[in-house]
Amino acid sequence: MEPTRRILVILSTAERDKAMAGLMYAKNTHDNHWFDDVRVVLFGPIERLLAEDKEMRDLGAEVFKVTAKPVACKAFADDPTVGAVMKKLGCEVEQVGGIISECIRNGYIPLVF
Repeated sequence: MEPTRRILVILSTAERDKAMAGLMYAKNTHDNHWFDDVRVVLFGPIERLLAEDKEMRDLGAEVFKVTAKPVACKAFADDPTVGAVMKKLGCEVEQVGGIISECIRNGYIPLVF
Protein backbone atom coordinates (compact mmCIF):
# COMPACT_ATOMS: atom_id res chain seq x y z
CA MET A 1 0.00 0.00 0.00
CA GLU A 2 1.35 3.40 -1.01
CA PRO A 3 1.82 5.93 1.82
CA THR A 4 -0.40 9.00 1.95
CA ARG A 5 1.15 11.82 -0.03
CA ARG A 6 0.84 15.10 1.87
CA ILE A 7 2.01 18.62 1.13
CA LEU A 8 2.05 21.72 3.28
CA VAL A 9 2.07 24.90 1.21
CA ILE A 10 3.41 27.73 3.36
CA LEU A 11 2.65 31.12 1.84
CA SER A 12 4.71 33.88 3.42
CA THR A 13 5.92 36.27 0.74
CA ALA A 14 4.71 39.81 0.18
CA GLU A 15 5.83 39.57 -3.45
CA ARG A 16 2.71 39.36 -5.57
CA ASP A 17 4.15 37.08 -8.27
CA LYS A 18 5.51 34.58 -5.73
CA ALA A 19 2.23 34.63 -3.81
CA MET A 20 0.30 34.04 -7.04
CA ALA A 21 2.58 31.10 -7.88
CA GLY A 22 2.05 29.58 -4.44
CA LEU A 23 -1.73 29.94 -4.58
CA MET A 24 -1.87 28.50 -8.09
CA TYR A 25 0.34 25.58 -7.07
CA ALA A 26 -1.91 24.78 -4.12
CA LYS A 27 -5.00 24.91 -6.34
CA ASN A 28 -3.45 22.84 -9.13
CA THR A 29 -2.11 20.30 -6.64
CA HIS A 30 -5.63 19.75 -5.36
CA ASP A 31 -7.33 19.85 -8.78
CA ASN A 32 -4.85 17.42 -10.36
CA HIS A 33 -4.60 15.10 -7.33
CA TRP A 34 -0.82 15.43 -7.20
CA PHE A 35 -1.05 14.83 -3.45
CA ASP A 36 -3.65 13.13 -1.29
CA ASP A 37 -3.78 15.95 1.24
CA VAL A 38 -3.02 19.63 0.65
CA ARG A 39 -2.74 22.03 3.59
CA VAL A 40 -2.18 25.77 3.27
CA VAL A 41 -0.69 28.02 5.93
CA LEU A 42 -0.48 31.79 5.55
CA PHE A 43 2.51 32.98 7.50
CA GLY A 44 3.28 36.67 7.42
CA PRO A 45 3.22 39.37 4.78
CA ILE A 46 0.97 37.50 2.35
CA GLU A 47 -1.90 38.11 4.75
CA ARG A 48 -1.61 41.86 4.24
CA LEU A 49 -1.25 41.31 0.48
CA LEU A 50 -4.51 39.34 0.44
CA ALA A 51 -6.22 42.05 2.48
CA GLU A 52 -5.11 44.81 0.10
CA ASP A 53 -5.27 43.15 -3.35
CA LYS A 54 -8.71 42.09 -4.62
CA GLU A 55 -7.40 39.84 -7.41
CA MET A 56 -5.16 37.99 -4.94
CA ARG A 57 -8.02 37.80 -2.43
CA ASP A 58 -10.33 36.30 -5.08
CA LEU A 59 -7.74 33.68 -6.00
CA GLY A 60 -7.15 32.97 -2.32
CA ALA A 61 -10.88 32.44 -1.78
CA GLU A 62 -10.95 29.96 -4.66
CA VAL A 63 -7.95 28.04 -3.31
CA PHE A 64 -9.12 28.02 0.30
CA LYS A 65 -12.45 26.46 -0.68
CA VAL A 66 -10.72 23.31 -1.92
CA THR A 67 -7.81 22.87 0.50
CA ALA A 68 -7.98 21.37 3.96
CA LYS A 69 -8.30 23.88 6.79
CA PRO A 70 -6.40 26.95 5.59
CA VAL A 71 -4.78 28.69 8.56
CA ALA A 72 -3.58 32.28 8.87
CA CYS A 73 -0.93 33.44 11.34
CA LYS A 74 -2.49 35.15 14.33
CA ALA A 75 0.40 37.61 14.72
CA PHE A 76 -0.43 39.23 11.37
CA ALA A 77 -4.16 38.71 11.62
CA ASP A 78 -4.22 40.68 14.87
CA ASP A 79 -4.48 43.73 12.60
CA PRO A 80 -8.29 44.11 12.54
CA THR A 81 -8.44 44.68 8.77
CA VAL A 82 -6.23 41.69 7.99
CA GLY A 83 -7.98 39.44 10.51
CA ALA A 84 -11.42 40.25 9.11
CA VAL A 85 -10.29 39.37 5.58
CA MET A 86 -8.67 36.12 6.72
CA LYS A 87 -11.87 35.04 8.45
CA LYS A 88 -13.99 36.08 5.46
CA LEU A 89 -11.76 33.91 3.27
CA GLY A 90 -12.51 30.95 5.53
CA CYS A 91 -9.13 30.78 7.23
CA GLU A 92 -8.78 29.80 10.83
CA VAL A 93 -6.59 32.30 12.66
CA GLU A 94 -4.06 30.65 14.98
CA GLN A 95 -0.42 30.62 15.99
CA VAL A 96 1.03 28.69 13.06
CA GLY A 97 4.49 27.68 14.29
CA GLY A 98 3.15 24.64 16.10
CA ILE A 99 0.86 23.74 13.19
CA ILE A 100 3.76 23.82 10.74
CA SER A 101 5.90 21.69 13.08
CA GLU A 102 3.11 19.17 13.62
CA CYS A 103 2.49 18.83 9.89
CA ILE A 104 6.17 18.19 9.21
CA ARG A 105 6.31 15.60 12.03
CA ASN A 106 3.27 13.92 10.43
CA GLY A 107 4.91 13.52 7.05
CA TYR A 108 3.79 16.61 5.18
CA ILE A 109 6.33 17.92 2.68
CA PRO A 110 6.75 21.67 3.27
CA LEU A 111 6.87 23.94 0.24
CA VAL A 112 7.45 27.61 0.98
CA PHE A 113 6.56 30.56 -1.22
